[in-house]
Amino acid sequence: MVKKRCFYCRKVVRDDGTCQYPKCVLYVPEPPAENSDEGTENTSSDTTNEQP
Repeated sequence: MVKKRCFYCRKVVRDDGTCQYPKCVLYVPEPPAENSDEGTENTSSDTTNEQP
């Protein structure tokens, strides 16, 4: 399988075509994962309701 590479730094790019090498001119930080925030939402609301 042939992987796409950045034409500036020649590193492998992500599936969406953005460069993942931090020192490259075309570097784009990874987008936050959408599924990781689902579990933290319920725990913060439960702790605020339990005050003695």
